[in-house]
Amino acid sequence: MLFQDMNTLYFVLWLILATVIVALILFIAVLVIVSKTKASDKKLLIILLALIIVLVLPIVLGAVNTVLTTIGDPIAFSGTNYLPYLTTIIGFLIILILVKFLLDVTWDHSVWISLLTLFILFLLYTLIPEFAFFLGFRL
Repeated sequence: MLFQDMNTLYFVLWLILATVIVALILFIAVLVIVSKTKASDKKLLIILLALIIVLVLPIVLGAVNTVLTTIGDPIAFSGTNYLPYLTTIIGFLIILILVKFLLDVTWDHSVWISLLTLFILFLLYTLIPEFAFFLGFRL
């Protein structure tokens, strides 16, 4: 009954594909930056982190963007509301904290893993723009 609608099926397929791609990016980043043993020990947490990044983070960042837009519209003295641009920085900080505490790595390694993950995701979003729009949210 749930998968009779094609939009639901496409959503689930895109969700699985995006989770696998982000998990591979995170696995390779941990493998290169931290160590081979840490990457192999934390496979399940890397998959969980990828699922959180793909499914939960865009919803949270959409809510943050809405709140920042609502706050910034009345105080936009120059005519332009620059406050929603902070959503990208907040997203990076959330990924940074998730990598630090879920994968149990040091802060300097978590910064590099987060930056490398976001950089490769940016490259994927520019090569295949459908990845950016499958949840209906894009920064």
